[in-house]
Amino acid sequence: MITVRRANPKDLPFVTSLLTSENLPILGVQEHLETFFVAEDADEVVGVIGLEAYGETGLLRSAIVERTRRGLGIGEKLYQRLIEFARTAGVKRLVLLTNTAEGYFRRKGFTTIPQSSVKGSVTSSVEFSGACPSHAVCMELVLRG
Repeated sequence: MITVRRANPKDLPFVTSLLTSENLPILGVQEHLETFFVAEDADEVVGVIGLEAYGETGLLRSAIVERTRRGLGIGEKLYQRLIEFARTAGVKRLVLLTNTAEGYFRRKGFTTIPQSSVKGSVTSSVEFSGACPSHAVCMELVLRG
């Protein structure tokens, strides 16, 4: 049975291994691990999603489900838990950078925006300051209610 919970320090090796396996950046993960969520199946981390909160803007990052577990709704569980958490944390706008998941996030209501239009402290994140390629697609979602 899949459970979604807040990540903790013992998850770090599994989270970084999963991200590395899909060529996703791991810089900044350790510093923001307390606002990451993991999907677990029998004590095995099979998915992860992260949020870096910068006031009312949040950076959604590191969304991945282990290849053999895709298509089972795990990504949706992770995404919904992150959205719940973001709202309770006062986040009103989510931004992300992606090279591979544009279609997935578009189906979730995200729209493509110019990366240069993102302002504020979120631009100091490792994702915006170099961990993601400059050609990554930038997307945003305004959270309602």
